[in-house]
Amino acid sequence: MNDMDPISQGVASNAIWAGIVQVWRIAFGPRIEITYPRPQEVLAEPRPLGKSFTYPVRGTLRRLPKGHEIWVLAQSERTGQVWPQGFSSVQYNRDSGTWTGRIHASQGDTIRIIAVVAPPSSQDFFRYFQKVGDKTSLYEPLLRIPPECINSDSVQARIPKV
Repeated sequence: MNDMDPISQGVASNAIWAGIVQVWRIAFGPRIEITYPRPQEVLAEPRPLGKSFTYPVRGTLRRLPKGHEIWVLAQSERTGQVWPQGFSSVQYNRDSGTWTGRIHASQGDTIRIIAVVAPPSSQDFFRYFQKVGDKTSLYEPLLRIPPECINSDSVQARIPKV
């Protein structure tokens, strides 16, 4: 006994199918992974940036979808606020499936490092954040990672006392 009209059945079946496809992509699609630093590892290989330092972040991604870019973000463990790290573009090697970026870390004991596969809309948002910060020298944090950045990985690392 089906009480749904044909239009409602079509809408419902399309929604169910879209959900199945999304779950499949998340579970079996090319996932981004941070390989360095490992959880709770102390950041190493510092490079000066102004009065503070940047540190390398490395990872893997089997395939970068067309039009997407890898972005590294820093998240405050205390507040949850997020800063895109646009001062240094992530370099992706398609042949080896590896990528390298840099993270700015200057204060606190720990930092959450997040890597995302960003679609064009998020890239625009992150670039705007960087452009405004470059002009004002004040990089306001984002309150969250854009929801369309569904392919992500994160790791908590320790900031060295320099």
